[in-house]
Amino acid sequence: MKRPSPSDLETAAIARRLRVLRHYIAGDEFGSRQRFAVRVGIDYKRWNSYENGAPFNRDVAIHLVKAVPGLTLDWLFLGREDGLSVKLQRDLAEVGKTVTLPPQTSAQPSQPATRSAKAAGSHKKPTTKS
Repeated sequence: MKRPSPSDLETAAIARRLRVLRHYIAGDEFGSRQRFAVRVGIDYKRWNSYENGAPFNRDVAIHLVKAVPGLTLDWLFLGREDGLSVKLQRDLAEVGKTVTLPPQTSAQPSQPATRSAKAAGSHKKPTTKS
């Protein structure tokens, strides 16, 4: 198994904090991503990609800090809570207890079902047409 690089860990940590923030603002029920994106003025597809691990844009982070009272860039990028109000720290920590990230998908496309049969050694040699 490949060890994650520091940048992967940072991206995953940021994605988790973004998910926590969304759950805090808009809840976790169906449609909350879209409601959150509309509420803070960010394109839904863009927000969805950030929550799924796309590199987080500094300009969007600044926009979030302006849109969400008490939020800091240090918390978004580094997870530092010392700039947050005590209430916001507690609220985000409470929400964070229930938030999970979806499993990471590999960078390779999914393999066809016959892949497991090949791995077991039961595959036939490919034939070529003449």
